Amino acid sequence: MIRVFILLMTVGAVLGTYIIQGNTAPTLTRVNTGPKPCQTIPQWEGRASEWNHITESNNRYIISFDGVGLRKRVLKEAKSFMPGERQYNYIMEFKTNTLYTINLNLNTCTVTNLTQPWQNHTIPTDATLEDEYELGAPGSGFRVREWSDRLPARRAESWIGIFTIASCWPIVEVFTDDEPQNPVSLTTRFFDLTPGIANMSVFDPPEICKNQTVHPEPEFEPELEFDPPITYQYFNVTIDDDKDSGPVNSFFKKGWNYFKSLF
Repeated sequence: MIRVFILLMTVGAVLGTYIIQGNTAPTLTRVNTGPKPCQTIPQWEGRASEWNHITESNNRYIISFDGVGLRKRVLKEAKSFMPGERQYNYIMEFKTNTLYTINLNLNTCTVTNLTQPWQNHTIPTDATLEDEYELGAPGSGFRVREWSDRLPARRAESWIGIFTIASCWPIVEVFTDDEPQNPVSLTTRFFDLTPGIANMSVFDPPEICKNQTVHPEPEFEPELEFDPPITYQYFNVTIDDDKDSGPVNSFFKKGWNYFKSLF
């Protein structure tokens, strides 16, 4: 009881000081003392593996990223186990909302409007820290932080990013957009990253893209080319079980029955 009385007296003295000095009572503010979002360097190159949950497809790319000029160059890597796959080079200019799709097999270019929003591949300044942990084997891994654009009690996350603590390199990004016309759901893993851009000309559209008509929507071409399907001719073999013309016919009947049992 004495301790409670002393505590109340102390609080009253503090508030009384504010009132005497003409000040209002102090307000309680939330101070974020945790780690602050880091920023990835604005220009880099590397590789990425992207899983598109809408089309249920996985592709690997070589990326040149220019966060200063809001440009991306994405070169699709070939899959050795898929012969006939077409190769594409994508040049994205977000300042002009233009996408250049270059078919490297046919040497053609299609110019369309971009339908996906700009992804900066860095951590938003108002991101929420979700977790911190170590990736890799014990003793030989590296520390990462997991961030999201979730606002506690206000908004669910539409973006989750895992970044290294050292140098703030992206490791994994999950991005969703439920916009009815152009829904997006992507999971991207980054690797083999290097700072800077070796050749800035990768962002220059080739000559075949000049004087092309801009299509409002992307015209997606089939990524695989196949030969015409093979047609098979089927025939029926009938053996009369009621007649036995000797050991030769009996031998073929047994062979035919064994053959049918395999299917």
